[in-house]
Amino acid sequence: MRNLEAFNLSWYAIGKQAERFRDHLALEIIGPPLPNLTKTNWCYKELDLAIRAIACGLINKGLEKGDFVLLRLNSDVSFALSFFGAIAAGLVPVPLSPHLTSHEIDFFVQDTGAKWLIGAPNLSVCKQADCTLIPLDEIIDFVHECEPMAYAQTKAETPAFLLYTSGTTSHPKGVLHAQRVILGRIPMREGWHNIGVTDRVLHAGDFNWSYTLGVGLMDPWAMGGTALIYHGEKSPALWPELIESQNVTVFAAVPGVYRQILKYGHANKQQFVTLRHGLSAGEALPEVLHEQWQQKTGAKLYEAMGQSEISTYVSTAPGLDVPAGAKGRIQRGRKIIILPNEEASEQTNPMACKPNEQGLIAIHRSDPGLMLGYWDQKKGSPSSYEGEWFLTGDLGSIDRDHNLTHYGRVDEIMNASGYRVSPLEVENALLENSHVLEAGVFENQIRPDLSIIEAVLVLKPSQLTENEVIEQLTAQLQKKLAPYKHPKRYHVVASLPRNKTGKVMRQQLHNYIET
Repeated sequence: MRNLEAFNLSWYAIGKQAERFRDHLALEIIGPPLPNLTKTNWCYKELDLAIRAIACGLINKGLEKGDFVLLRLNSDVSFALSFFGAIAAGLVPVPLSPHLTSHEIDFFVQDTGAKWLIGAPNLSVCKQADCTLIPLDEIIDFVHECEPMAYAQTKAETPAFLLYTSGTTSHPKGVLHAQRVILGRIPMREGWHNIGVTDRVLHAGDFNWSYTLGVGLMDPWAMGGTALIYHGEKSPALWPELIESQNVTVFAAVPGVYRQILKYGHANKQQFVTLRHGLSAGEALPEVLHEQWQQKTGAKLYEAMGQSEISTYVSTAPGLDVPAGAKGRIQRGRKIIILPNEEASEQTNPMACKPNEQGLIAIHRSDPGLMLGYWDQKKGSPSSYEGEWFLTGDLGSIDRDHNLTHYGRVDEIMNASGYRVSPLEVENALLENSHVLEAGVFENQIRPDLSIIEAVLVLKPSQLTENEVIEQLTAQLQKKLAPYKHPKRYHVVASLPRNKTGKVMRQQLHNYIET
């Protein structure tokens, strides 16, 4: 697989399918069309021609194979066309969040050295004089005016795109993916999303994120299905309406979106008749939220765990029986082991842990979904690789049936009275209380020789007072967790601090609460 002489991600996702499913619907736009691009339904052949025409226009403009090109676009059809068009030309697109400021964009220009930026007219762009703006209108003109070129003759190991992590504690770091990354998504079909030719897939996130980019576009196209892109303002009440009106069969979002739909969306089972299932990733899916969603909608949620460096590799799936407490099963074909946390930084090829022993989750270098590397290696963890293994930074254990239990990030594990405590375990226990909507926990060192666990809660409307809920929680935790895992202090807030992808920023909980 790594020695493929000619392999292009855009060809695999679109060009190849244009030969197989020529007139099958590949892309459907929901909402008002873009100016100068009124087409709302694209079959595979039409999408293939548009992608290759954009590739031709970019090359004619002076961009050269291997050039980085920043994408400063909204999460609409313009992103899909520009991203895959750039890869079809052999360029390396760098998706950026539509919420960034000009100052933030300057960082990405400097970090990548990019000389080109495709920008939407309503979004601020960089101030760097040596970075040339390509207006979105020009990209749309390419679709109508340029002769489609052949897909660039890239190889499996050729860089395809560069994604940036959220950067919650420092500057974001770039994750460089190869053309082969789309082959690394093949195990996800059986092991997680089960997307096929007849599916209509809708994702609630922004396209600068690997979760949305993969499940929202790459996966439905690689499987010959239909990707749906919504143009317009998003709200919790919107998603049930779209699922019903657009006959959505697979919906993907972060747990926070499912929580908001249940709280504000006024959803009912009639709206979810066509929905085969929902997909969840990006942060832990509380079991209580899954149960509430299934009760309200009649549809199941299937969860996956991963990261920007490899996307997902552990998941639940239709027909898969996973034991309680496990995050999911290692997807077939993945080479995943648990390495001893204490030894991983000292040995080139440390021995794997025994079944059910806790340690560092590690992925073999041979996985086609694994990144080429960090764009600036100095921004990566100093122990990102040990021999042939990529260390994810997550703690877990694997049983004899390849089910993985996740204990959280290494740098988020708490120390309470000398014991190591997973924040996920404590948060999940708190969320079992029917009055708790959201929960986050953190370690607070109150003096040099003492650290305690504190909990930050968002409560549902209730007749109980805050103190009564906390008393109830304290009693419940006595039956659920060892005493050293119990929060010693509780704080009730209106919302938890989250990053742009919806993850709770535990590092900010200490400064977020009122002291």
